[in-house]
Amino acid sequence: MNMQKTISTMGVFAAIAAFAAPVTVKLGDKTAGHPVPESLWGIFFEDINWAADGGLSVEMLANGGFDWMQHDREKWNCHEDGWEPDFRNGGMARLSFQMGAPVHPNTARHLRIESFGAGLAGVRNRGLDGMWVVDGEEYRLKFDWREIRRDGIDWALGAWTRFDKTVKLTSGGIELRVGPAIAKVEPAKDGRVSFSLLVEGRRTVEFDNVSLKPVGPRLVRAGLRKDLVDKLDALKPAFVRFPGGCIVEEGDFQHWYDWRRTVGPRERRECILNRWVRPNAPYWETFDVGYYEYFVLCEELGAEPLPICLSGLTCQFQRPAQLCAVEDADLFADVILELIEFANGGVDTAWGRVRAEMGHPAPFNLKMVGIGNENWDKEFFDRYEPIVKIVRSRHPEIKIVGSSGPAPEDNRFHYAWNRITKDTADLVDEHYYMPPEWFLAAATRYDNYDRTGKPKVYAGEYACHHDVKGKKENTHWSAICEAAAMTGFERNSDVVAMASYAPLFSREGHHQWSPDLIWFNGTESWVTPNYYVQQLFSCNRPDFELPVEVKGAERFYACAGTRGGETIVKLVNATDEVRSVKVEGVRGDAVVTVLAAGMNDMNRRGSEKIRPVESKGLFTGEISVQPFSLTVVAVKQP
Repeated sequence: MNMQKTISTMGVFAAIAAFAAPVTVKLGDKTAGHPVPESLWGIFFEDINWAADGGLSVEMLANGGFDWMQHDREKWNCHEDGWEPDFRNGGMARLSFQMGAPVHPNTARHLRIESFGAGLAGVRNRGLDGMWVVDGEEYRLKFDWREIRRDGIDWALGAWTRFDKTVKLTSGGIELRVGPAIAKVEPAKDGRVSFSLLVEGRRTVEFDNVSLKPVGPRLVRAGLRKDLVDKLDALKPAFVRFPGGCIVEEGDFQHWYDWRRTVGPRERRECILNRWVRPNAPYWETFDVGYYEYFVLCEELGAEPLPICLSGLTCQFQRPAQLCAVEDADLFADVILELIEFANGGVDTAWGRVRAEMGHPAPFNLKMVGIGNENWDKEFFDRYEPIVKIVRSRHPEIKIVGSSGPAPEDNRFHYAWNRITKDTADLVDEHYYMPPEWFLAAATRYDNYDRTGKPKVYAGEYACHHDVKGKKENTHWSAICEAAAMTGFERNSDVVAMASYAPLFSREGHHQWSPDLIWFNGTESWVTPNYYVQQLFSCNRPDFELPVEVKGAERFYACAGTRGGETIVKLVNATDEVRSVKVEGVRGDAVVTVLAAGMNDMNRRGSEKIRPVESKGLFTGEISVQPFSLTVVAVKQP
């Protein structure tokens, strides 16, 4: 973990503690404890807040496939669709999107430049909220092109030719001549660059599948943005849930997230409008990051994949939801069966062959799937249950994650838990986007859950919503309240088998939802106090949980367990007082890590002031716990 280190001793902690109200933390006997599942702490990815295109994806161009069409393209005046006219030195052209004889049927729309001036005519792309290049780094430029001519009243279409070359770029730009085209990368304002495709003189040329990406040190194996993936790797997640979230369902069957349309060569991936689009700011899913990339990312992180699949109905928040007939639910079961074949099938199977052709002949070893997202009531379960029955009959080894709806304790939640059984789910997905007081109370939420007759719990989406001047912010207080609840998740990890914060990413200036775990822009990324809470719990997960009893304080929370020769104790002080704490029965050389700050403090771009602080020394059983803090004590037992 990337932590600041300070030189300190346990004696100093104990001396300070003399002035604080005493708290006793008593660890119970191991015979009353339970194993902690390796799956407990994971991450949840949804393409919201520009998390995929404009985030994990390193594609620099917007709408390189010319498949977005949000506005009246005859006017060519809306930069949100990625391209704008670029006429130079007397050049002029008719610019249009065409549909005939495409490179691939799934990307039928392509650009035609009918140049009729003596100069240069074409289009310019400024990227998704700007493009930056690192001087001297290599970039891969690809596009398909063909020249066409009039043949009487019709067009004579030439054959498509692919240009694919790696070039070194600088902020000063570069010019490449490719057949009848000129590709230019040129300086723009604020240190950014633009990209232009131009035709010189009187000729007609068509273009498709234009891509400009960095290669080399800023990418990981899946072709994703390295600084963001590095931050995920530092969380040491046990699993990755993807691709959502509400985008799994979208608002209608015309736009639902069909994983099969996101794999294979880029030109066969179908673009759709993102569920989280904002008015006058269209955001499209190009699936440059598709299911193959998610599976490879899981391998990079050493995490189990958890794909979430459609359950025969669209997003129930967009009323009325669209529902398939119950007797047609088998179609959606087939989609899941094909996904399992893509992930686990041999190269002699149809979808296993697709995986192999993409560069991964070995199976991904998928072990679980989620069916439905935040779905509820009879209209969901009437379709969910036959889907589960089909999947279980073909793949009994695959664990099933079901849904309890969007809220933690309403009628939809209780209906789900009354209907769902171990036959229909191995885990039930619970979601909590709630205020601070709810999270503090949630530390005991699972103390009395059914431990025999019901499926395990997956706390699949949660975040403390701390309102600051009308905005939900990633304050330190929100992080501490989450930590309090997480002590309850861990203490009850015989019930809570998995948990993941949400949402994961947000691009600065383009967030549709907050708070979020990791923030970034085109060149930088930074993390929140909430991120460090997740990291401290995940990287200090015990193998065996011990019972814990806390005496002498309100708003003080604890959990503890053992790992190898260590005893790991997590302490959360949700008050504004220093607390003197005695941990009974624990003594030895220790590493103490503290995350502490003021309630409304936050990390921001260029000012990540809230970070864990680590110290080492002899732990005598007494420690001073700072206000509004998470403290992790890892003691090597003699």
